[in-house]
Amino acid sequence: MSESISAQINLALAVFGGLVVIYALFSRFFKERLLISDPILAVLVGILLSPLVLNWFAPSNWGNQEIILLEAARIAIAIQLMSTALRLPSGYPFRHWRGLGVLLGLIMPLMWLCRSLLAYLILGLSVWEALLLGAVITPTDPVLAATIVTGAFAEQNLAKQIRHLLSAESGANIEQIWAIASLIIFTSVFAHGITAVPFTKLHHQPQSE
Repeated sequence: MSESISAQINLALAVFGGLVVIYALFSRFFKERLLISDPILAVLVGILLSPLVLNWFAPSNWGNQEIILLEAARIAIAIQLMSTALRLPSGYPFRHWRGLGVLLGLIMPLMWLCRSLLAYLILGLSVWEALLLGAVITPTDPVLAATIVTGAFAEQNLAKQIRHLLSAESGANIEQIWAIASLIIFTSVFAHGITAVPFTKLHHQPQSE
């Protein structure tokens, strides 16, 4: 790794840490006065520091972009899931299993099938690709859900029961949809071979001369 790339990574980590501290200190001002949530603020800072504007660092030069994006997403999701679990009352899933059961066992599968059908009809994907795309876009993002259920504005306008239910659902549906997506891929491989894995063709485009 070159010194310039190492310096960019260190700068990115410093900016990330500084952003967390600044937002923690002025979160009420951002949320209540400016109506800017933490994901939106992070996106705006990222655009500002990207090669498109200030060009302070370019993650595209750090290595494989897919791996970087995957690992960054895993870290973000893990942190948010831990935050969601700490925010819920002790034993919440066991005391409110009926509400979670309706959301996870009925509503989410129906939404998955509806979105898969739309992907199949509108985008012209195969059945396996449509099912996988529907599974990817169905679950509630715990990071975005946290911006809705936390803060003074949410406490004033959303009942505590609704806030807790949304938090629990957004944390639990990640594991459920991961199982569904894995089942789709395994079934596709078992039924049609490795070449039928959804989206495989998108990653193996023939090289143009």
